[in-house]
Amino acid sequence: MDLDDELRRLFRDERLDIQVRSGADQAVVTGARRVRRKRMMLASAGGTFAVAALVAGGIALAGVGGGVSMEPAGPVLTTTTSSRPAQEESSPKNPQAPTSGQVGYGKLHLGMSEADALATGLLTPGPDDPDGCHIYFSDTQPNISTPVVISPVKGVVRITLPDYAKTSMGISVGATVADVKMRYPAAVEYDEGFSFTTDNPFPWLYQFIVENGRKTHSLTDRVTTVRMQLTTAECALT
Repeated sequence: MDLDDELRRLFRDERLDIQVRSGADQAVVTGARRVRRKRMMLASAGGTFAVAALVAGGIALAGVGGGVSMEPAGPVLTTTTSSRPAQEESSPKNPQAPTSGQVGYGKLHLGMSEADALATGLLTPGPDDPDGCHIYFSDTQPNISTPVVISPVKGVVRITLPDYAKTSMGISVGATVADVKMRYPAAVEYDEGFSFTTDNPFPWLYQFIVENGRKTHSLTDRVTTVRMQLTTAECALT
């Protein structure tokens, strides 16, 4: 007997027959569905646990060191630029307020003695004027012929402001005649420009020199020089 015949004999053995009970196929299908549902429930529970773990971890991190507010990423830079010269940046921008009892600019003020003015180190001696007053050049106005004038009796009688300095009403070199008239309506027009006189805290005035040099000035003419000076006739002040 060859191998094929032996295998056929074995498989024909009645002991190998299995009797399938009624409804067995439905039971198999039902069991398979039950197994599938269990697997889906386990997968869903695992995902829920993972999400809960992530949330709990996030809360724990947020609580480290107390309440922490998140800042924008990267540094926040604040920059300022200026085209003014270095000396201008280190100098005060406006004349001193009269309420201090002194009127002036920077370390110089009207009525200051000549010795005190020279002690500031800001002045370079120049020629005397016809009335015997002393003219000094200033680092802030190197191109002005009479930037600071000092009387032997009254002390500092004139201070010429740097071009970038503004008066208490906002007038500086470059302002128009219209600006001067609007900010100083009581200003008086004269050949070189306009003057505004006040008695606070003592008699002194602003001089706004205008570019064209005419006796009358148009509203669009511009201020070229701003001076502060005492109302004194001791020096050759114009």
